[in-house]
Amino acid sequence: MKCRGGGKVISLGQVIVDLTMKVARVPTAGCDVFADDVVTSVGASFNTLHAVRRMGVIAEHAGILGTGPWASMIRQALETDGIRHVGRCDTERDSAFCVALTDEGAERTFISTRGAEAFGDVDAFADVRPDSGDVVHVSGYTLAHRTGAGLLDFLARTAEHRRFTALFDPSPIIGQVDDGTFRTLVEYHPIWSCNEREALLVAEQLGLSAHEDGFRGLAMKMADALGSSLVIRVGKEGAWLAGPGGEAELIAGFPVHAVDTNGAGDCHAGVLCAELCGGSGSEEGDSIRQCGGGHRSDATWAGHLSHPKGG
Repeated sequence: MKCRGGGKVISLGQVIVDLTMKVARVPTAGCDVFADDVVTSVGASFNTLHAVRRMGVIAEHAGILGTGPWASMIRQALETDGIRHVGRCDTERDSAFCVALTDEGAERTFISTRGAEAFGDVDAFADVRPDSGDVVHVSGYTLAHRTGAGLLDFLARTAEHRRFTALFDPSPIIGQVDDGTFRTLVEYHPIWSCNEREALLVAEQLGLSAHEDGFRGLAMKMADALGSSLVIRVGKEGAWLAGPGGEAELIAGFPVHAVDTNGAGDCHAGVLCAELCGGSGSEEGDSIRQCGGGHRSDATWAGHLSHPKGG
């Protein structure tokens, strides 16, 4: 099913397998602990695409898939959700997995491997050619791998006369990118979707300091410096939304009992991508104000977000 405007969501991010374990504490070197619970599931950008499909919008994964047991699990999950894989395949490597340890204090520790998705070259996304009305989801984690060269090539190739919307989820990796790469991202003018930690890292890259008005003031300063629309997720309070030259608006979230926050930001980005798909207009903006920032509409801000430069 396509959305109102007839577009689709294409993710350039990575899909890997998550092994989530609950432990009393993260072991120190030389120690041995047992996990109370272990859950194996497909995650990372799959969470975003899963949310897109739950919104009734076409979703495509353009990342690299490997060959092996983890990749087979990923392919099955994509097929079950009706997500089309339009990326390349690696016949020599399996896809990656991540071990996520959650301790009694709910602190999370991650140990990730690099699989097929990390070993693309400059042509990794050469076959990805979005149509007008599409939304392209870009993950900052791609820049931590060799596949980052392919992402930068995609940005260079599509920067001019862009007629699709790009949403950039910077991830904590944004604090490690060089000045040239950061400038390329800014000049591409995507919509930026961050959590609190990522927003502070982006602000630091922009040379901005904390604002006395908290995230409200910082969001306005960041949107002006980025020249793009910006979303900052602030947990149970909802999310701040700002555009260049405008005021910041807090979109309230639905009160919910959080069982597990793993992948919450990915799902948030997926709903936003789905709402942006096919173009945004005042109808969505009205519905957000009526519905607030809850389960379906916690990221449905399409009416508030203008299309990026060139789109």
